[in-house]
Amino acid sequence: MDARQVAEQLEITDYIGSIEPGWEQSQETAAAAMPHMLAPDFVETACEAACISSQYRPAVLAAAAEISRNEAASALARYAWYWLHGTQYDGARIRALPRLTHSLGASGGLLYLIALISGFERMQEVHRRHAIPEDVVRDTLSQIDLYFRETIAEQGYPEVVPHLVAWLMNHYQGIIYRLARLQFQFGDNRYSIRVSRNRQTNEVLALSEDGVRFRPDGQVLRPGDDCEGSWEAQLSVADGVAQGNPILPQGRALTDQVRLSLDEWQQVLAPGDPVLHLHIPGGEPMAYDACGEAFRQALEFFPRHFPEYRFNAFMCGSWILDTALQEIAAETSNMVRFQREVYLFPIGLRDDSLPSGLFGGLLRKMPEDLSQAPRDTSLQRAYLDARGSGGLVSGGGGCFLLPEDVDWGAQVYVRQPGHRE
Repeated sequence: MDARQVAEQLEITDYIGSIEPGWEQSQETAAAAMPHMLAPDFVETACEAACISSQYRPAVLAAAAEISRNEAASALARYAWYWLHGTQYDGARIRALPRLTHSLGASGGLLYLIALISGFERMQEVHRRHAIPEDVVRDTLSQIDLYFRETIAEQGYPEVVPHLVAWLMNHYQGIIYRLARLQFQFGDNRYSIRVSRNRQTNEVLALSEDGVRFRPDGQVLRPGDDCEGSWEAQLSVADGVAQGNPILPQGRALTDQVRLSLDEWQQVLAPGDPVLHLHIPGGEPMAYDACGEAFRQALEFFPRHFPEYRFNAFMCGSWILDTALQEIAAETSNMVRFQREVYLFPIGLRDDSLPSGLFGGLLRKMPEDLSQAPRDTSLQRAYLDARGSGGLVSGGGGCFLLPEDVDWGAQVYVRQPGHRE
């Protein structure tokens, strides 16, 4: 079948542009390399390699059987496999694929997942090469079970939509690992900050990159923000001095510039440097002690299993780092305590980032009318009460923690001398 025939049969003609590129090549390559992708024994083996719990495997096997009986669905599964495992991986192509439950029912919700888990041999090879412990593999792949649980709770049947499959490809490429409560992903510093450490006092200070525009409150100017009073950060390095606008560990930039002598300050993090990106998987509380344990384990795990990867920092960008949480949550809350252990910096969080995190789900969007939003948790209630009293101002959203500064509970950045609030 050609791409247009498949699109018509699966009622996805609006997405023809997403499945036409490479269609013929995908069918030839997948048919030759993965003719058994939907065979029951192979799917069972793939489920085992993916650490999918026994309670969810029947749904995967049933979906594979139904897909195998549908010529169009089988062809699309081969197409997904091709862009996941058969050629240079292209996450954008996977994220652009359509959902399929309207035409294939519940089996359509697992088609892309089946294509993903069929590539388990390459993942296992990475794990063998780096001697990844079985418990770390199991904990890392528990993300799949989480998606089953949450989508079943939200809509009554499991579904792993294209953008979640693209995210899970990080697991199958062996570039993300869960340790205790956190996930750590290989990557580069993609944020507009530059960090230095004082050679004598050990103080750490972040400077904004040149050209970043900020609001008067020191938060990144976003599209649609009022430009009045906004200002542009400047950064220059010349004659042994770095001069620029500092960012406080509490997550805001200052208009007053500082001058750092390069004889006294050593740059330890710049854009493009290798880092470990942090992710906080859902499904359980963000326990403060477990987060500290995650960092401690990471300092042992990565040098042992990936000695060639020298990372400069742990970094994260998330609604969980929104400084507005400090206004509504108790000082003893997990999120507030986490924020005080890291160096916050502004990234221009959208105003809906925090409510989306509090009230949304994997597939469920937050209510359009927040007056109808659930008040199940103390944080949800605190947010809605604060919103009713005049709203909150989002800030921060990004953080870093340098490996040599991991001392969970010490709040090393907010307590250091120098720039404090």
